[in-house]
Amino acid sequence: MCLPQINETYNAIPLLPPRWSCLLSLLFMATMLFVSPVFAAPASVEIQVVGVKGAMKDNVVAALALPSGIVREGKVYQRWLLRFVDQVPELVETALQPFGYYHSDIKVELKEQGDSYLVNVEIKTAAPIRVRSLDLWLVGAGVEEKELQKEKRLFPQQSGDVLHHKTYEDAKEALRQKAIDLGYLKATYKKSRVTVHIEDRVADIEMTLDTGPLYKFGPVTIEGGLDRFDEDFLRRFLSFKKGDTFSHKELHRTRLNFYQSSRFKEVAMEPLLNQVEDLAVPIHVTLVTGKQQHWRTGIGYGTNTGARVSLNYENTQVSELPHVYNFDVLASEKAQSLETRYTIPLSGHVENKLIGKLGYIHEDLSTYETEIYYTEMEVKHGFDNDKIGSAFLRYSLEDSDVGTDDSQSKLLIPGLRFSHRSYDDLINPKKGYQLRYEARGSYDGPLSDITFGQVIGAGSFMWPLGKRLTLHSRAEAATTFYKDDFTELPASLRFFVGGNNSVRGYNYKSRGPEDENGDVIGGDSLLVGSLECEYALTDDWGLAVFYDVGSAFDVSDKDPEFISGAGVGVRRYTMIGPIKIDLATRVSESSNKVTLHLSVGFDI
Repeated sequence: MCLPQINETYNAIPLLPPRWSCLLSLLFMATMLFVSPVFAAPASVEIQVVGVKGAMKDNVVAALALPSGIVREGKVYQRWLLRFVDQVPELVETALQPFGYYHSDIKVELKEQGDSYLVNVEIKTAAPIRVRSLDLWLVGAGVEEKELQKEKRLFPQQSGDVLHHKTYEDAKEALRQKAIDLGYLKATYKKSRVTVHIEDRVADIEMTLDTGPLYKFGPVTIEGGLDRFDEDFLRRFLSFKKGDTFSHKELHRTRLNFYQSSRFKEVAMEPLLNQVEDLAVPIHVTLVTGKQQHWRTGIGYGTNTGARVSLNYENTQVSELPHVYNFDVLASEKAQSLETRYTIPLSGHVENKLIGKLGYIHEDLSTYETEIYYTEMEVKHGFDNDKIGSAFLRYSLEDSDVGTDDSQSKLLIPGLRFSHRSYDDLINPKKGYQLRYEARGSYDGPLSDITFGQVIGAGSFMWPLGKRLTLHSRAEAATTFYKDDFTELPASLRFFVGGNNSVRGYNYKSRGPEDENGDVIGGDSLLVGSLECEYALTDDWGLAVFYDVGSAFDVSDKDPEFISGAGVGVRRYTMIGPIKIDLATRVSESSNKVTLHLSVGFDI
């Protein structure tokens, strides 16, 4: 390491009381030629770092933050500045070591520039330290855990990698935290050592993680909420049972279950680690109930709906029963709807419910206009791992106008629904997927005018491609089987493409097969896909580029027509999902038209 080169130029300005006479002032001016300087009074001290960039430069600059005592009351104390300059090489060396750089060539020069000082730091990094060996062992009850073995296999500091201390520390803690998340609450390192051989420019990593024993959930006690709800009802919200492997994720999921019911304003989940018996952790739940009735209003704009206003009413305890009554009204430029729902919780899983619906829908789009009155009964059943299945029976009266087809239909439609989601985080997901399937149909008879069957499948997926880059994909497919003429199907059972969650660059449900007059009448089948790459600029904002493709077609078509759109967008991340503002253009057509698409929330 080279010693710092320091050039000093300064003037002596001793301190004297302001009330001295002119004689003393003259004496002061004479003696200042012989008095050693204590401080000078330039306006500032600037530190300039060259030779490194990015995170390394940021770390060096942070390490060289000027101590507050050097500049006081607009004056620079040279004695402290010189002492600081002497320390700069050591500070820089320490700041570079986390990135694997040891014994770098560091030159420091102090310059006076008018009323300012410049501390110039020139860095020439030596060859980085590389990992020579990684000796990572798992011991304890969790040695065979597949997820721990995967984390071990993917440990980011492998042989040949540049030693990066933060990467090592983060990965080390992530491995321990993974063990804790899997129920090994006493996981700790028996050994974790990084030995740096500076002369050979190599480092050896030795780690031994002792997982300790596997803990289980013990008994659960509930405090609060019992004055309004039966304890058996409250236990429906628990996502675990006694004897299950202990998991902080399940505690978090349970907390969300309580909050999402709109019945509680405070929920605390406390593992009683000081009362563990036979590796079973007791859990104490503390609840504070909230308001029984909720009114919500909204105003906004969506590309699919236009300007809109909404009103929602919810009563979470009807006649002192834990039944839920909802009333929703939506009024927008393109659609209006009204729905009332009554939900009866069923025993067992929190998603076990009986739901009755009564509603009205009116849509007036460029391709069709329809008016629907409906009623529906649905029985939902929750399974483990965020899987929900349901059976429903729907009766509807629909009056629709599509192209030259003007039809009135009554339909009794039984069907099945199934959904499954899996994300690494329930609030701010970075990786995962969700799927949705539905099968429905009706038979021509006293309560139905049409015989048809329909199957629909949709999914959305997200994969992290780095710390801030995420790949999103979306797909949907559907087809219809019908007995007679396609024109007998009402608008709600036909498929169209265009708009948000379809093909951006086109208006909502504006494309599909056409009749002989050139009017879009929709198809009996659907295929839609999308790829989107999203980059998070900050925790709150992001940018995206996307490509959508899709087709609504008749299954008899030998060559269905696909349309595609592409564009860019801005993302504003919120607790309810991202607010998306997209600009899209049509790729499959020679058009310079750019459309604006606005949406809120996650896909599907």
